[in-house]
Amino acid sequence: MKTLVIFFSLVLTLTVRAQEPNEIMYQAYLQLSKSLWVKALDIQKAEAAQSPNDFQAQLKLAYAYSSLLNGSMALNDEEFFDEYLSDAKKHVKKLVEKNPQSGEAAAILSSIYGNEMGYSPMKGMTLGSKSNSLAEKGITLEPHSPLVWRVYANSKYYTPKAFGGDINEAIQAYEKCIAAFEAKPEQVKNNWMYIDTMAFLGQVYKETGRTADAIRLYEKALTVEPNFLWVKKTLLPAAQRNMASK
Repeated sequence: MKTLVIFFSLVLTLTVRAQEPNEIMYQAYLQLSKSLWVKALDIQKAEAAQSPNDFQAQLKLAYAYSSLLNGSMALNDEEFFDEYLSDAKKHVKKLVEKNPQSGEAAAILSSIYGNEMGYSPMKGMTLGSKSNSLAEKGITLEPHSPLVWRVYANSKYYTPKAFGGDINEAIQAYEKCIAAFEAKPEQVKNNWMYIDTMAFLGQVYKETGRTADAIRLYEKALTVEPNFLWVKKTLLPAAQRNMASK
Protein backbone atom coordinates (compact mmCIF):
# COMPACT_ATOMS: atom_id res chain seq x y z
CA MET A 1 0.00 0.00 0.00
CA LYS A 2 2.85 2.35 0.89
CA THR A 3 4.48 1.70 -2.49
CA LEU A 4 1.22 2.46 -4.26
CA VAL A 5 0.84 5.76 -2.45
CA ILE A 6 4.39 6.77 -3.35
CA PHE A 7 3.76 5.81 -6.98
CA PHE A 8 0.62 7.93 -7.29
CA SER A 9 2.34 10.81 -5.50
CA LEU A 10 5.17 10.64 -8.03
CA VAL A 11 2.76 10.55 -10.96
CA LEU A 12 0.90 13.58 -9.61
CA THR A 13 4.14 15.49 -9.12
CA LEU A 14 5.34 14.74 -12.63
CA THR A 15 1.97 15.70 -14.10
CA VAL A 16 2.01 19.05 -12.31
CA ARG A 17 5.60 19.79 -13.28
CA ALA A 18 4.90 18.91 -16.91
CA GLN A 19 2.67 21.97 -17.29
CA GLU A 20 4.68 24.34 -15.14
CA PRO A 21 5.59 27.11 -15.08
CA ASN A 22 5.49 28.33 -18.66
CA GLU A 23 2.25 26.59 -19.60
CA ILE A 24 0.45 28.06 -16.59
CA MET A 25 1.71 31.58 -17.31
CA TYR A 26 0.85 31.13 -20.98
CA GLN A 27 -2.73 30.18 -20.12
CA ALA A 28 -2.91 32.98 -17.54
CA TYR A 29 -2.01 35.40 -20.32
CA LEU A 30 -4.49 33.98 -22.83
CA GLN A 31 -7.33 33.70 -20.32
CA LEU A 32 -6.62 36.92 -18.39
CA SER A 33 -6.65 34.79 -15.25
CA LYS A 34 -5.47 36.16 -11.92
CA SER A 35 -5.69 32.74 -10.30
CA LEU A 36 -3.36 31.21 -12.89
CA TRP A 37 -0.81 34.00 -12.53
CA VAL A 38 -0.83 33.42 -8.78
CA LYS A 39 -0.56 29.66 -9.23
CA ALA A 40 2.51 30.02 -11.43
CA LEU A 41 4.10 32.44 -8.97
CA ASP A 42 3.43 30.15 -6.00
CA ILE A 43 5.08 27.23 -7.78
CA GLN A 44 8.15 29.31 -8.55
CA LYS A 45 8.28 30.52 -4.96
CA ALA A 46 8.32 26.93 -3.73
CA GLU A 47 11.08 25.95 -6.15
CA ALA A 48 13.16 29.00 -5.27
CA ALA A 49 12.77 28.26 -1.55
CA GLN A 50 14.18 24.78 -2.11
CA SER A 51 17.22 26.21 -3.93
CA PRO A 52 18.04 29.54 -2.27
CA ASN A 53 21.55 29.65 -3.76
CA ASP A 54 20.55 28.59 -7.26
CA PHE A 55 20.66 31.67 -9.48
CA GLN A 56 18.44 30.18 -12.19
CA ALA A 57 15.76 29.25 -9.67
CA GLN A 58 15.80 32.78 -8.28
CA LEU A 59 15.76 34.27 -11.79
CA LYS A 60 12.71 32.16 -12.69
CA LEU A 61 10.96 33.52 -9.61
CA ALA A 62 11.88 37.07 -10.66
CA TYR A 63 10.42 36.39 -14.10
CA ALA A 64 7.23 34.97 -12.57
CA TYR A 65 6.83 38.11 -10.44
CA SER A 66 7.39 40.34 -13.45
CA SER A 67 4.99 38.31 -15.60
CA LEU A 68 2.26 38.54 -12.98
CA LEU A 69 2.72 42.30 -12.66
CA ASN A 70 2.57 42.63 -16.43
CA GLY A 71 -0.57 40.49 -16.41
CA SER A 72 -2.19 42.92 -14.00
CA MET A 73 -1.83 45.62 -16.68
CA ALA A 74 -3.92 43.59 -19.13
CA LEU A 75 -6.46 43.07 -16.36
CA ASN A 76 -6.31 46.77 -15.50
CA ASP A 77 -6.18 45.70 -11.86
CA GLU A 78 -3.97 48.05 -9.86
CA GLU A 79 -4.99 46.44 -6.57
CA PHE A 80 -3.68 43.09 -7.84
CA PHE A 81 -0.49 44.81 -8.96
CA ASP A 82 0.03 46.53 -5.61
CA GLU A 83 -0.49 43.26 -3.74
CA TYR A 84 2.68 41.80 -5.28
CA LEU A 85 4.80 44.85 -6.11
CA SER A 86 6.72 45.16 -2.85
CA ASP A 87 7.75 41.49 -2.69
CA ALA A 88 8.64 41.54 -6.38
CA LYS A 89 10.94 44.54 -6.06
CA LYS A 90 12.55 43.17 -2.92
CA HIS A 91 13.35 39.87 -4.60
CA VAL A 92 14.57 41.31 -7.90
CA LYS A 93 16.67 44.10 -6.36
CA LYS A 94 18.43 41.51 -4.23
CA LEU A 95 19.01 39.35 -7.30
CA VAL A 96 20.48 42.28 -9.25
CA GLU A 97 22.76 43.23 -6.36
CA LYS A 98 24.05 39.68 -6.01
CA ASN A 99 24.41 39.13 -9.75
CA PRO A 100 25.53 42.41 -11.33
CA GLN A 101 26.53 40.64 -14.57
CA SER A 102 23.03 39.31 -15.25
CA GLY A 103 21.42 41.29 -18.04
CA GLU A 104 18.13 39.45 -17.59
CA ALA A 105 17.91 40.28 -13.89
CA ALA A 106 18.54 43.95 -14.72
CA ALA A 107 15.90 43.84 -17.46
CA ILE A 108 13.32 42.31 -15.14
CA LEU A 109 13.83 45.09 -12.61
CA SER A 110 13.53 47.64 -15.43
CA SER A 111 10.26 46.01 -16.47
CA ILE A 112 8.87 46.20 -12.94
CA TYR A 113 9.73 49.89 -12.74
CA GLY A 114 8.10 50.37 -16.13
CA ASN A 115 4.85 48.78 -14.98
CA GLU A 116 4.97 50.84 -11.80
CA MET A 117 5.19 54.01 -13.91
CA GLY A 118 2.34 52.70 -16.05
CA TYR A 119 0.04 52.86 -13.06
CA SER A 120 1.61 56.00 -11.58
CA PRO A 121 3.09 58.20 -14.35
CA MET A 122 4.38 60.75 -11.82
CA LYS A 123 6.86 58.11 -10.63
CA GLY A 124 8.62 58.60 -13.94
CA MET A 125 10.46 61.50 -12.31
CA THR A 126 12.28 59.09 -10.00
CA LEU A 127 12.05 55.73 -11.78
CA GLY A 128 12.41 56.70 -15.44
CA SER A 129 16.18 57.02 -15.57
CA LYS A 130 16.64 53.93 -13.39
CA SER A 131 14.43 51.86 -15.64
CA ASN A 132 16.13 53.07 -18.82
CA SER A 133 19.62 52.44 -17.43
CA LEU A 134 18.68 48.90 -16.41
CA ALA A 135 17.18 48.23 -19.84
CA GLU A 136 20.38 49.38 -21.55
CA LYS A 137 22.45 47.29 -19.14
CA GLY A 138 20.36 44.28 -20.12
CA ILE A 139 21.13 44.41 -23.84
CA THR A 140 24.80 45.20 -23.15
CA LEU A 141 25.26 42.14 -20.95
CA GLU A 142 23.00 39.62 -22.69
CA PRO A 143 22.36 40.71 -26.29
CA HIS A 144 21.07 37.26 -27.30
CA SER A 145 18.24 37.24 -24.76
CA PRO A 146 14.73 37.95 -26.10
CA LEU A 147 13.69 39.17 -22.67
CA VAL A 148 16.23 41.99 -22.60
CA TRP A 149 15.25 43.14 -26.10
CA ARG A 150 11.58 43.20 -25.14
CA VAL A 151 12.28 45.33 -22.09
CA TYR A 152 14.58 47.63 -24.06
CA ALA A 153 11.92 48.02 -26.75
CA ASN A 154 9.33 49.00 -24.16
CA SER A 155 11.76 51.48 -22.68
CA LYS A 156 12.33 53.16 -26.05
CA TYR A 157 8.64 53.12 -26.91
CA TYR A 158 7.24 54.52 -23.67
CA THR A 159 9.99 57.01 -22.84
CA PRO A 160 9.23 60.52 -24.12
CA LYS A 161 11.40 61.55 -27.06
CA ALA A 162 12.91 64.41 -25.03
CA PHE A 163 14.27 61.83 -22.58
CA GLY A 164 15.66 59.37 -25.10
CA GLY A 165 12.58 57.61 -26.43
CA ASP A 166 12.66 56.56 -30.07
CA ILE A 167 9.81 54.69 -31.77
CA ASN A 168 11.96 53.49 -34.67
CA GLU A 169 14.56 52.12 -32.28
CA ALA A 170 11.71 50.50 -30.35
CA ILE A 171 10.50 48.76 -33.52
CA GLN A 172 13.97 47.41 -34.21
CA ALA A 173 14.23 46.13 -30.64
CA TYR A 174 10.81 44.40 -30.81
CA GLU A 175 11.93 42.75 -34.06
CA LYS A 176 15.16 41.60 -32.40
CA CYS A 177 13.15 40.19 -29.52
CA ILE A 178 11.06 38.06 -31.88
CA ALA A 179 14.14 36.97 -33.82
CA ALA A 180 15.90 35.99 -30.59
CA PHE A 181 12.92 33.87 -29.54
CA GLU A 182 12.81 32.16 -32.92
CA ALA A 183 16.56 31.49 -32.93
CA LYS A 184 15.84 28.81 -30.33
CA PRO A 185 12.52 27.07 -31.09
CA GLU A 186 12.28 25.67 -27.56
CA GLN A 187 11.84 29.25 -26.32
CA VAL A 188 8.75 29.79 -28.46
CA LYS A 189 6.47 27.05 -27.13
CA ASN A 190 3.97 28.20 -24.50
CA ASN A 191 5.70 31.55 -24.13
CA TRP A 192 3.36 34.44 -23.38
CA MET A 193 6.03 37.07 -24.03
CA TYR A 194 6.67 35.78 -27.56
CA ILE A 195 3.07 36.10 -28.73
CA ASP A 196 2.57 39.31 -26.75
CA THR A 197 5.55 40.87 -28.49
CA MET A 198 4.05 40.01 -31.88
CA ALA A 199 0.75 41.58 -30.84
CA PHE A 200 2.46 44.66 -29.50
CA LEU A 201 4.76 45.14 -32.48
CA GLY A 202 1.75 44.83 -34.75
CA GLN A 203 0.16 47.77 -32.96
CA VAL A 204 3.33 49.84 -33.32
CA TYR A 205 3.53 48.97 -37.01
CA LYS A 206 -0.06 50.16 -37.45
CA GLU A 207 0.69 53.31 -35.46
CA THR A 208 3.55 54.16 -37.81
CA GLY A 209 1.55 53.51 -40.98
CA ARG A 210 2.80 49.98 -41.61
CA THR A 211 -0.64 48.37 -41.54
CA ALA A 212 0.22 45.63 -44.04
CA ASP A 213 3.16 44.57 -41.84
CA ALA A 214 0.85 44.61 -38.83
CA ILE A 215 -1.64 42.30 -40.57
CA ARG A 216 1.09 39.87 -41.58
CA LEU A 217 2.40 39.77 -38.02
CA TYR A 218 -1.07 39.24 -36.55
CA GLU A 219 -1.68 36.38 -38.98
CA LYS A 220 1.65 34.87 -37.94
CA ALA A 221 0.66 35.16 -34.27
CA LEU A 222 -2.55 33.26 -35.01
CA THR A 223 -0.62 30.44 -36.65
CA VAL A 224 1.32 30.12 -33.39
CA GLU A 225 -1.78 30.42 -31.20
CA PRO A 226 -5.17 30.12 -32.98
CA ASN A 227 -6.96 30.96 -29.71
CA PHE A 228 -5.18 34.29 -29.30
CA LEU A 229 -8.49 36.14 -29.01
CA TRP A 230 -7.02 39.62 -28.50
CA VAL A 231 -5.46 39.38 -31.95
CA LYS A 232 -8.23 37.35 -33.56
CA LYS A 233 -11.18 39.42 -32.36
CA THR A 234 -9.70 42.89 -31.90
CA LEU A 235 -6.30 43.71 -33.38
CA LEU A 236 -6.45 41.91 -36.72
CA PRO A 237 -10.00 43.05 -37.64
CA ALA A 238 -9.10 46.65 -36.75
CA ALA A 239 -6.00 46.51 -38.94
CA GLN A 240 -7.96 44.97 -41.80
CA ARG A 241 -10.60 47.71 -41.58
CA ASN A 242 -7.86 50.30 -41.57
CA MET A 243 -6.31 48.79 -44.68
CA ALA A 244 -9.67 48.58 -46.46
CA SER A 245 -10.41 52.26 -45.80
CA LYS A 246 -7.23 53.45 -47.53
